Amino acid sequence: MTRHVDLLAVLYVFWGALALVTGLAILILALGAWAIITSAERAALGPDFAASLTAVTFFLFAAGALAWGGIHVLTGFALRRHRHWARLVGMGLAVLNLFFLPFGTGLAIYTFWALLADETRRLFAPAPRVSPASSTP
Repeated sequence: MTRHVDLLAVLYVFWGALALVTGLAILILALGAWAIITSAERAALGPDFAASLTAVTFFLFAAGALAWGGIHVLTGFALRRHRHWARLVGMGLAVLNLFFLPFGTGLAIYTFWALLADETRRLFAPAPRVSPASSTP
């Protein structure tokens, strides 16, 4: 099952990288819209609600895509290192990925299959802590 978890980690990093690239592209569009709004020629015409709404919407979508991609990349690296919290975060992201057809849905199904297996649960179990008092005879 370790191979499946490693593949899942790579897929999460890939999916996150795609979201980061998308977020950067939308951010560039938002900056372009903002530049048009604040240009001297445009400012002379007065406030334009539609242009401002467009720029704000682009900024919000860019922030969302960048956050979405960052969470996926972080989770992918944590899955690769078998961090105990990464399994739960990965399954939580998988629920949301179900709605991103077709790759997100496939990724979600593969995530559930790989992370809900008993062998994977043991792989992600936190290491038992040894207290100094219990190690002395």
